[in-house]
Amino acid sequence: MIYQQFQQSPMQTRISGPRAWLAMAIGVTLICLSLFLLPFVLLFGAIALACLVLFSRIYVARQLAKFNRAQTQARENKTSESKSYTSTQITREPHATRHQGRTFEHQEDEH
Repeated sequence: MIYQQFQQSPMQTRISGPRAWLAMAIGVTLICLSLFLLPFVLLFGAIALACLVLFSRIYVARQLAKFNRAQTQARENKTSESKSYTSTQITREPHATRHQGRTFEHQEDEH
């Protein structure tokens, strides 16, 4: 009969036997295990995030304290130095005055 193929489910013949039961048991076991371990994984993640936040707060506080100390020392050094020096007279590099205000054009023969 032409409708015989619709009498039974095609999946029934494909998934059957001991391998199918073993695969289903392994799948159910993995799902149950992951649902059991999920709270512990989330707890570990929360603890790790809290530790990271606390460490970063302490680290940033130390860096900010160093920065404030350096700013205070720079302010004290600036007030204690002689008033004859201005920021335009001090050059950090000895050759900086040669290049000050110059523009360099690209030459076409250079690569």
